[in-house]
Amino acid sequence: MHFVGSGAPAAHASVSNVNLVDELHTVATALAKANIAHAVCGGVAVTIHGATRSTKDIDILIGPDDVARALDAVRPLGYVFPALPMVFDEGTARERQVQRVSKIEGEEHLALDLILTVASLTGLLDDRIEVDLPEGTLWVVSRDTLVRMKRLAGREQDLADLRTLEQSDES
Repeated sequence: MHFVGSGAPAAHASVSNVNLVDELHTVATALAKANIAHAVCGGVAVTIHGATRSTKDIDILIGPDDVARALDAVRPLGYVFPALPMVFDEGTARERQVQRVSKIEGEEHLALDLILTVASLTGLLDDRIEVDLPEGTLWVVSRDTLVRMKRLAGREQDLADLRTLEQSDES
C-alpha cells in the first residue's frame, strides 16, 4: 500500500489477487454514499499515519446504529458473509465490539471489520480526519485516536504498531 502524498511509506497491501487499496476505497465510497459516518483504523491507518505496516484486512470505525446499513452498503461489493458480533474485554474499561463481514473471491478471503463506537470507543468518530490520497479522499481516525485504540486492544500486533509509530515520530 503506498499512499503517495500522505507521507506514508509503502506497505504490503494485497491479499494475493485482491488489491487492498482498491477494496478500501470501494468500501469507503459505499459507506459515504450510504451517508454512514466512518473512519479507517487498524493497520491501514497505521500506514496512513506514517509507519510501514502490512495488513490483510480492512478495519473501519462506525456507529452502532449504522451496522445494518453498513452491511447493506457493502453487500453489493461481495461482502456477504457476516460473522456473529464479537465483543472483546466485555464489561471492562477496554470493551470493544466488532462486526466482521467477509468477501470470498475464488480462493481469496478478505475480512472487513466494522468496529463500533461503543463502550471504550464511544465518541471516537468525532476525532476523524479527512486524508486526500491519489486514489481519493478517505476519512481516517486521527493519530491520537489510533494510538488510543491500539493501547486499548493491547495485543502484540497493536503494541508493535505503537512502537513503529513512535519510531516514525523520531525520523
